[in-house]
Amino acid sequence: MNLFGWMDLYTGLEKTKEIGGCIEAASIELANGEKFRNAVIMRVEYTGNRFYSLGFMDEQGTVRVAHVDQVSVLVNPEHKTIGNVQNLVYQQWAREQKRTRALRLLEISQGAARSSYEKELRCLLEDIGVNSVQELYATLQEKPILSVVGA
Repeated sequence: MNLFGWMDLYTGLEKTKEIGGCIEAASIELANGEKFRNAVIMRVEYTGNRFYSLGFMDEQGTVRVAHVDQVSVLVNPEHKTIGNVQNLVYQQWAREQKRTRALRLLEISQGAARSSYEKELRCLLEDIGVNSVQELYATLQEKPILSVVGA
């Protein structure tokens, strides 16, 4: 993959922070022959104009980091919402992360006339495939324990 390909991945990952979702590749093959299907790309690191590592989660839930020179083939990387990801281990992990974030946003904005977090909350709910705040609460198996630093 050339520099522009790595830059596109990096930019895509940065955009997922704003629009939600993730980047999933149909497969990643390393120079040693290891092949990982439905790998979700989590990080692309660079210094200056040199890309040096790719971080991804495989279907077993193992987070792997490879030097970019060791990546032989990266097949069909595309942006997907969390609900459409084929990597079920990542999907479960990401849903829990985003559910926790959404609940925290609701807690912070409680009692406010108009929440400045509405756009982010709507994006989180859409990303995990939940249609309403009531549905979000219904998906909870137990109430999360929140800790306050210094309390």
